[in-house]
Amino acid sequence: MKDFYATLGVTKSATPEEIKKAYRKKALESHPDRNPNDPKAEAAFKQISEAYEVLSDEGKKRVYDQYGEEGLRGAGMGSQGGGFQGGGFSSMEEALRTFMGAFGGRGGDQNFESFFGGGFGGEEQESGSRKGTSKKTTIRVSFEEAASGTEKDITIQNFITCSTCNGLGAKSRTGIKTCAPCHGRGQIVQSRGFFSMSTPCPHCGGAGQVITDPCKECKGAGRIKEKQRINIKIPAGVDNGMRLKMSGYGDAGEAGGPPGDLFVYIEVESHPAFQREGDDVLLELPITFIEASLGCKKEVPSPLGIACKVTIPEGIQSGQMLRVNGKGFPNVHGQGQGDLLLRIIVETPVKLSSKQKDLLRSFEEIETPQNHPRKKSVFDKLKEFFS
Repeated sequence: MKDFYATLGVTKSATPEEIKKAYRKKALESHPDRNPNDPKAEAAFKQISEAYEVLSDEGKKRVYDQYGEEGLRGAGMGSQGGGFQGGGFSSMEEALRTFMGAFGGRGGDQNFESFFGGGFGGEEQESGSRKGTSKKTTIRVSFEEAASGTEKDITIQNFITCSTCNGLGAKSRTGIKTCAPCHGRGQIVQSRGFFSMSTPCPHCGGAGQVITDPCKECKGAGRIKEKQRINIKIPAGVDNGMRLKMSGYGDAGEAGGPPGDLFVYIEVESHPAFQREGDDVLLELPITFIEASLGCKKEVPSPLGIACKVTIPEGIQSGQMLRVNGKGFPNVHGQGQGDLLLRIIVETPVKLSSKQKDLLRSFEEIETPQNHPRKKSVFDKLKEFFS
C-alpha cells in the first residue's frame, strides 16, 4: 500500500498549508526539467503529484484515511483524466511559473515569459516575424551648435531589406515551404509529466517556413548589410547626455517585422567662458574698480553669438550677479529661453606706476567711512564684540 503521507514527508495531522508547502518543495526537487534523463526523478515526481492529488482533496483524503488506496480506486480516482487537478496550484500557469522559478530564483516570472512567449491565451504574433535591432551612436557638438541647433551627417552600417527578393529570402514564393516538423506553427509541443510546453521549432527557428531555393543576393536572409548616410537634425537647446530617437533607422526587421530605431546620444563640448546651468548661462565679467565705483555700460556676448548691452550700476561689488532676461539657451522642448547670468568680478589693479600710487594715496586721504559701508559694519561689530 502506498503511503502518501510518507511520500510528501508529512504526518496525518498536517494542515492543508503544510501539505501544500511540502508538495511544492518536493515537486521542485524532483521535477523532470531539473533532472533531465533521470527516470528515478520522473517516477518520484509522479508519486509526489499523485500523493498531493489525494491529500489536497478533502473528500479523497477522507476516503484514503479510512479505506486506503483500494478505497480510492473504488471511488474512481483519476476518472476525470487529462485535466489539470490538484497540484497545489490554482491553474496550469501558476504551476509552470513555480517550476520555472526553481531555475531562475526570483526571476521565475521573467523566465516563464521568455520561455513561453508571454503566457497562456495571449495574442498570437506572426510566426518568425521579428523587429530589427536598434542601434546607437554618439554625436559631439560645440557649445554654440547646442545653443542654435545644427545638422550632422553620419554613416552607419545597417541591415536593409534585400531589394532582389524584397525580403522573402527566396528567389520566389515557390522556394518557401511549410516546415514539416512543426507543421508551419513555428512551435514544438513537448509533454512533461502532466503538462505540455511549447518551444520554438529548431528546424525553422520559429518561422514556420523553410527556404528551399534561397535568394543569391542575401543567401536566404532577406536582408543585406549596407552603409547608409543619415542626416540628423539636432534641435536648439540640447544638453550633454540627451538622447534623440530616430524611429525606423535601425536594422530592417526579419520576415516582415518592423525596423529597429536609432538612438543618438549628444555630447556637448565645454566653452572657455560660458557655463551652462539648465537653460541659464553663467558668464564671469571682470571690471575695473573705477568701473565698479562709477558704473558703466558693457557689451557682452551671448551663447547665440548676439552681443547685448548691459548697464553696470555704480557701487557694484565683486561677486554680485546681474541677470539679462532671455539671453541664455533656448529650451529644447520649445518652452521659452533661459537667461544670461553675469557674475561681476572687480579686478584689483596690479603693477601700478609711482604716479598711480600717489593718486591712490591722495584719494585714500579724502575717503570717508560712508564710502565703505561693509567695512564699517564689520569693524562696528568687532568693536561691539570686544567692548
